[in-house]
Amino acid sequence: MNRFWQRYIHPLIETAQPRRIMEIGADRGWNTSNILAYCRATGAHADIIDPAPRASLHEVLAQFGPAEYRYLPLKSVAAIPQLETPDVALIDGDHNWATVYSELNQLHARAEQTGHAPPIVISHDVAWPYARRDMYYNPDDLEASQKHPYAYRGMLPGVPELVEHGMNGVLANALQEGGPRNGVLTAIEDYIASADTEFTFRKLPFFNGLGILVPAARMTPALQALIDSFFSASSMLEACLALEADGMHLRAILTQTETCLSRRTDALQRAREVIEAQRQRLEELELLNRNHAATA
Repeated sequence: MNRFWQRYIHPLIETAQPRRIMEIGADRGWNTSNILAYCRATGAHADIIDPAPRASLHEVLAQFGPAEYRYLPLKSVAAIPQLETPDVALIDGDHNWATVYSELNQLHARAEQTGHAPPIVISHDVAWPYARRDMYYNPDDLEASQKHPYAYRGMLPGVPELVEHGMNGVLANALQEGGPRNGVLTAIEDYIASADTEFTFRKLPFFNGLGILVPAARMTPALQALIDSFFSASSMLEACLALEADGMHLRAILTQTETCLSRRTDALQRAREVIEAQRQRLEELELLNRNHAATA
């Protein structure tokens, strides 16, 4: 989600002017650093939720103080009921229908309990690969009825089944893409359909997708104009340039990797030729020794 901060998330937050922000899924703390810098500059407060972050998150948190954040090393469904209703919630945790649908409903219920409007929700992974496919960081955390059959295999765009060599093969991915109660985007759509609240929902389809969900009670003309601007021709051109830069960077890394592998393959072949030549020479020397011993 960090790649969306400067162009999309930061302007959204500046326009909405939240006093409380919730981040679900902090991971390395890249986006957490942005959030807490905003809190320090404005006096806002952030609740950071992640049960298993990378070590670098704690390095980020150490740069800020309790006036700016509270960190909960809990799963989101356990943490949300303990916290005040946020004005903005950023969701980038467990990418599956059951978790996201529960998070949204818990945020809604907490808002009703405290007499607030549901928060603005900014959600990652509303595009491929997890828009319509569940992923489970810890499958055993969910009941059988809450998850699809899964395997630790990868994914390819346009291929609904899992493959042996594909993206995120080290994670537990649902065997099939699509269908009911499957994926992050599906969870958001089902929540909107079931909630007794009017929402505006827009999604940016790149960098795995960013969903922007705004309840009518929190929408303002300025916020509506900002969100609309994200989909203007000039903004889409900026997105294309960012995607091209990202793609070129990845292609450069791939070329470097291929060159390195090619050089190592060539070196290995040369080493094998040297070893084979030495083996043949040893055989010749052994034959000479045997012949010499026979004639001695």
